[in-house]
Amino acid sequence: MPLRDGPRARPGGVIAVAQQMAQSLASSRAPAPVDAAGKSLGLAVFGLGVVLLLGVFGLAYRDLVAAGDGLSATRLLAAPAVLAVKGALLVIMGAVASAIANKGIALYQAARLPLE
Repeated sequence: MPLRDGPRARPGGVIAVAQQMAQSLASSRAPAPVDAAGKSLGLAVFGLGVVLLLGVFGLAYRDLVAAGDGLSATRLLAAPAVLAVKGALLVIMGAVASAIANKGIALYQAARLPLE
């Protein structure tokens, strides 16, 4: 079987199809509209959530430091109940702050999606 002299590209070959696809993609891509208000609101809500989380961590640190200062016998008996209540409140506040920060990121992402 004789071999060809060299590779030849057919008119409908892979290279031609790839070039046509690249041209059609380049012409069909229009810049997506920017929702600046949505992005700003999303970042602001995320920032609020982060500030609330920092506040929760500050409260937890303050309570842990205060718990170690001068425990008397009467406070020692009440300490587990107070610790449980404060711990539960801190967990709830942390979950709420985390949900707020998560909602801010969701708003930001939704503002970046192209409108259909």
